[in-house]
Amino acid sequence: MDPQTSKAQLRSHIRSARANRSRTEAAPGSASTDSRTEAAPTSPSSVADSAWEVIRAVPVRALLGYAALQGEPDLDPALDRFLASGGTVYLPVVTKVGQPLLFGEITGSMSRIEPQGKWGIREPADDAELLTAAQLLSPEVGLDLVFVPALGFGLDGARLGNGGGFYDRTFGPQGVAPLGREARVFGVCFAEELDLSGLVAEDWDLRIPSAVTEHGTHAFASP
Repeated sequence: MDPQTSKAQLRSHIRSARANRSRTEAAPGSASTDSRTEAAPTSPSSVADSAWEVIRAVPVRALLGYAALQGEPDLDPALDRFLASGGTVYLPVVTKVGQPLLFGEITGSMSRIEPQGKWGIREPADDAELLTAAQLLSPEVGLDLVFVPALGFGLDGARLGNGGGFYDRTFGPQGVAPLGREARVFGVCFAEELDLSGLVAEDWDLRIPSAVTEHGTHAFASP
């Protein structure tokens, strides 16, 4: 099967499963709450709770997170706790198709970040605050931790993104700021989206050493 066809099928399957999950969590009588209104995770098995355990495991001064879209694992509660403790959080800013990501620092809380652009992604809006990807990973910025969202990961940590290639162009092996194995990097997805056997990685695809899910952390096999 053509690798791109296989990835498209995986994306379709996972997006459908996430939509069903969102509908279930939003149904009347569901125990779920809107995590963006909470200062801390309320469920002991949430992805945000697992992310917070990663953050607090070793000293972290600055991290790269993301603002979840509908259906994505939501890190807002963990990021808000980190911000409240005095930490520095950067979020990705989508630029143009075919270009790497930019990044902006946020202050306050995740609930203050407004959707921007045609994809409606919550991201920093002040262009004066944006940094290039290469600057983001420089010693001057002092980034200690990176959370990378995904639709899922292969057995060796190959990342399945939404198809835009933004993270690959930024952090992939042929990107502007490749992430080495020495970096403290965690992918983020749901547990059922780990170890996707049908995922075929290309030379430019981003691979991740570990992931956080609602079940905790997961280490991938080396390629």
